Amino acid sequence: MKISGTVLNSKNYEPIALAKIRLEVQDKEIGTLFFTDEHGYYEFKSDQDYIGQTLTYTIEKDGFEEKTFSTVIDKAEIQKKFLLRETEALKEKFVLLKGFVYGIIIVGAIFAILIASLIGSTPVAEYEKNITVGLNDMVSINMTIDKKWDWMLFVNPNWELQSEEQWIQFDKSEGKKSDTVQITLFTPDFQFSPGKREVTFSLINTKLDFIDFVDLKFFADVMVINLNVEEEKKRPELDIKVEPTFEDPQKFRILIKNVGDGAPWWTLRSDKNWIELWNGSERYDSNKRRFDDGEVYFKINMSNIEEENKIVEGSITLGYNNDGKDMIH
Repeated sequence: MKISGTVLNSKNYEPIALAKIRLEVQDKEIGTLFFTDEHGYYEFKSDQDYIGQTLTYTIEKDGFEEKTFSTVIDKAEIQKKFLLRETEALKEKFVLLKGFVYGIIIVGAIFAILIASLIGSTPVAEYEKNITVGLNDMVSINMTIDKKWDWMLFVNPNWELQSEEQWIQFDKSEGKKSDTVQITLFTPDFQFSPGKREVTFSLINTKLDFIDFVDLKFFADVMVINLNVEEEKKRPELDIKVEPTFEDPQKFRILIKNVGDGAPWWTLRSDKNWIELWNGSERYDSNKRRFDDGEVYFKINMSNIEEENKIVEGSITLGYNNDGKDMIH
């Protein structure tokens, strides 16, 4: 029997070392207490057969909430990742620090002003949290970002918006003052299906960005949008036009335009290394989707074609939502 996994901080997903783990099967402790290593990894092995019995984990670490989890053992090897939430220990440290500040009046006053400035300038957001939209469509909302304490003069919020999803677009991703950001959500059918979905992204306070050792993720708030995707499905259809360019006989322009309805979500890929895709003066990134009408260039790189090949053939594939797939030979 092997039981292993990792223990991470739920806030920043950093590994937690020396977390104490106790295992029980049918309410009876098995083995001895053991701890995670510096990578947050734990492992327990036993020759006993516990299949079909209830396994209970208890995980403890100073500064974090105790975690208890039970599961029925259904195989000889179990891997489980745990996320621990930080406790109020950080607030207790600030209380102790405040007591020290009272002893040093001048330094304490300066420190208090700085802390108040940091808290007062914390970015807070107001936006519509419940949105209904169809498949292969797009919807835009405005988010107002302001400082936490309006009455505090001479401070502004420093902020940054981050998302791991390409189908969430911000017209501004960062700022150093109160502002309004337009958020656009796309619902391509290969990423979405009808029903309710929770969309998340991060609003980060970058006020301490100038301090190298500060992890800004610690100051991040998770923003949530409740998305209701309707059954109605729009159908983008892309029109393709290929034309030569005058400046280079080996270079061609691909013009792409949506002649259907809804929002397209497309990318181009070539199947040969001698067909190079370019986005203006930069190489085209096929992993990044586009949602607008646009143009992409491709160039024939003769140096990548072997000399003995008299005739070569290659293709460029345009893939997009609504199961679209067109070949450009």
